[in-house]
Amino acid sequence: METLLNQIECYWTKRAPSYTDVVERNLSNGWDNVWANRLTSFFPYCENGCQRILDVGTGPGFFAIILSRRGHKVTAVDYTEAMLNEAKQNAGSLKERIEFRKMDAQNLEFPDCSFDVVVSRNLTWNLEDPAKAYSEWLRVLRPGGKLINFDANWYHYLFDENAKQGFLNDHLNVVKLGVEDFETYEDGAKMEEISRKLPMSVIRRPHWDMLTLLDLGATTVYTDTKASDSLWSEEEKINNASKPGFIICAEK
Repeated sequence: METLLNQIECYWTKRAPSYTDVVERNLSNGWDNVWANRLTSFFPYCENGCQRILDVGTGPGFFAIILSRRGHKVTAVDYTEAMLNEAKQNAGSLKERIEFRKMDAQNLEFPDCSFDVVVSRNLTWNLEDPAKAYSEWLRVLRPGGKLINFDANWYHYLFDENAKQGFLNDHLNVVKLGVEDFETYEDGAKMEEISRKLPMSVIRRPHWDMLTLLDLGATTVYTDTKASDSLWSEEEKINNASKPGFIICAEK
């Protein structure tokens, strides 16, 4: 019988080529620097300026690329081989400077305290056991290291009527304003089916994340529930007005 993890992997394998379009938008018009500046603002002090960074769930490689450009030593992992292939292609000449590895975000294969920083974007909502993932990410961080996660309540509308109305209003505004509709991708219904089985779809975040990270031993946790105000384009804000992105930064 196919496991939920296999279903998730199959979905993202099929979606990988089109998901590169998202990265291409983020790498254009200065958005790469906007994101890199925000991420590095949370980084711990490093004497030589070069951080050992783990990008978990790298997808098409956006975080790995922009942080490698800044001179950091980046390891990028993803469970989907097709996503790693997209990331390598998108990295271009940086490909040889980034270590790409196929790995489950919930079962990392690195020793304790291997990294100064762990970053992730739009991944935790898609995990079967996000608490275990957070435990693993903290484990591979050195003391004083930072965990920086960007995410949103992407599929909370499947379980909350107010969120569902907001989701429907977003679509109406997309049509009204004539911008690209980010929800019209192939197999969108399949991801909704998968998301109904995922714990993060039910939970209203990031309060859960903050409490979980503290319970797991993080010394401090900072959350910014308006992070997407400065990190998203106008089209992204229109498409996702009812589910704004947030940043969680935890120190080990």
